[in-house]
Amino acid sequence: MLIPANLNRVISFLPPSITNPDPAIDKAGRIIVKKIWIGLGIITAVLGLAAGYISTTDLLKPELHNTPLIIAHRAGGGQWPQNSRTAVMNSIARAGAKDPAKRYHGIEIDIVLTKDGHPVLSHDPWVHTTLCRTASGEPIGDRILIRDLTLAELQSQFICGGVPDKDFPQVIPKSEKIMTLDEVLAALKNAPEMVLYLDIKIDSDITASAEAYAGAISKRLEAARLPNRLYIEGPSAESLTAYRSVIRAKFVAVLSYPPFSATENPVLTALKARWFTKLRLRNPLDKARKAMAGAVAGPQQTITWTAARQARDNGVAVVLFAPKTRKDLDRYCTWPVDMLITDFPELGHCRVD
Repeated sequence: MLIPANLNRVISFLPPSITNPDPAIDKAGRIIVKKIWIGLGIITAVLGLAAGYISTTDLLKPELHNTPLIIAHRAGGGQWPQNSRTAVMNSIARAGAKDPAKRYHGIEIDIVLTKDGHPVLSHDPWVHTTLCRTASGEPIGDRILIRDLTLAELQSQFICGGVPDKDFPQVIPKSEKIMTLDEVLAALKNAPEMVLYLDIKIDSDITASAEAYAGAISKRLEAARLPNRLYIEGPSAESLTAYRSVIRAKFVAVLSYPPFSATENPVLTALKARWFTKLRLRNPLDKARKAMAGAVAGPQQTITWTAARQARDNGVAVVLFAPKTRKDLDRYCTWPVDMLITDFPELGHCRVD
């Protein structure tokens, strides 16, 4: 065991009978000496682990951008079926567009874990009841949790994307099997400059645990060894701690602000957080600091300009979603944010005056 040099200062304050025990010391005395040395050893080990942990997270600081990057929300859910293979492949292809103004900076995808530990693309913890169908074309009735299905069962029993999306009626439906993270990582080998943003769907007892997600994702990132800048979002400090403790690939830990649950009304959750933020009863910076997050992500209804400025001034990147029009984009392009995650990345980049 390595003993820090300054440990000698601690020892110098101990009585000589402890630091240099007399050979004649009784049995009880020897036990006390042994416990003290064990205690000092534990303290040293803890300090060493803490130092290593801090130095690791220091390497994962986000890049702060004067002009926000434009990231395809659900891989471009306003253009193609959300989180679909078609959306992912088309968005990745845009990274190599000849016209730099038409290049996508990155993709954001939602991840849920199957029963046998495969990360797949899905916004909800269950097979989407309106955008998916059974393999035979029948509507899905009750919610079927993805965590209760193996990958083989999920891909053989369900087809998604072939149903019109009422939120994006302009999208042309296309039936496909649910895509895996492995497929996304393989496709990204052709676009090393693209940002990959993973929104991990951890939701109480209806999804896998943060530790299970971290293990499955880490295994695939290590195998892929991609150079792409990586952001991983989690709903809580505990989830980010789990990611950091398991995932070896370098990534920026992103804290959801506020955390959303699939079982709650997202609009009410966002509005409640908005008022807490406006009244300064909560703010993204404090939450990010407590979670040791390098970035904080939230909807435009929740994060105020002042809160974004405060976070950026303190080295915490800000991710805002999801502007839907060019007017919205022009407005938030002037905000102190680093990424704008939009369903319509084809609207173009932020305009630089």
